[in-house]
Amino acid sequence: MMGKGLRVALLVVVALVAGGLLWRHGPIQQPEGYHQFADARILWRIPNTLNVLSNVFFFLAGWAGLAFLRRGPTRDPDGPFRPGAHTAFESLRERPAYVLFFAGVLLTAFGSAWYHLKPSTSRLFWDRLPMAIAFMALFAAMIAERISIYWSRMLLLPLVFSGAASVVMWRLSEERGAGDLRFYLFVQLFPMLALPLMMLLFRPRYSRGIELFLVMLVYAGAKTLEHFDAKVWELTSQTVSGHSLKHVVAAFATWLILDMLKKRGRAIVPFDEVLAAHAEDDGA
Repeated sequence: MMGKGLRVALLVVVALVAGGLLWRHGPIQQPEGYHQFADARILWRIPNTLNVLSNVFFFLAGWAGLAFLRRGPTRDPDGPFRPGAHTAFESLRERPAYVLFFAGVLLTAFGSAWYHLKPSTSRLFWDRLPMAIAFMALFAAMIAERISIYWSRMLLLPLVFSGAASVVMWRLSEERGAGDLRFYLFVQLFPMLALPLMMLLFRPRYSRGIELFLVMLVYAGAKTLEHFDAKVWELTSQTVSGHSLKHVVAAFATWLILDMLKKRGRAIVPFDEVLAAHAEDDGA
């Protein structure tokens, strides 16, 4: 297998190619009619009722994740990993990325509900902002588990900042009358491209890492439901729309990540590779 540096370089090349293709594509504007959703019913005096209330699943998934992370008994950041204990990390230095991830999911519940009460571009900003933070935080978490805890810690805040900046830049472009989603799309889609590559190129630090493939498939299903919002509305005899189901399915993807954290243990890795990984993190 190629050296670790070359594998990291491959990821960087993929990022540069993806970013370059988006840049060459030119400005990507918000589709016309984006704010028009199939299910516009008003129930219990709540506009767009199911699109609003289905966000409770984001809240529950985010809250459950944060509650789990609070239970870790290991106080020493370099303390030993104990399978079965209420912690899913070799080092608590890995935990902040997941805190930001689950916090982003929880805040998405509020931002998305606020947006769907009265869909508009100005409100959509508050829907997309916590989602972008969650995507980047999860990417940083995967860097820790597959590449380096040190570099995950170093990149966590820059990645989260870039996620937030992508939404701010989109919003400013809308105010100029020339909306451009390219940076935001990169922030949302690149982690979905990079994660399977990281899983193929780097050994996992923990067991059950294969479940991330299922997470990505479920999230892809959520995006499909979002795309076919009106079609799902028709197929269910106007009972539920694709967008409402998208919230439920995307929240389920978050729950799968939490389930992975709860059940995983130390991966079986050759001892010399473990020593090399720790030496790299300590020396970096």
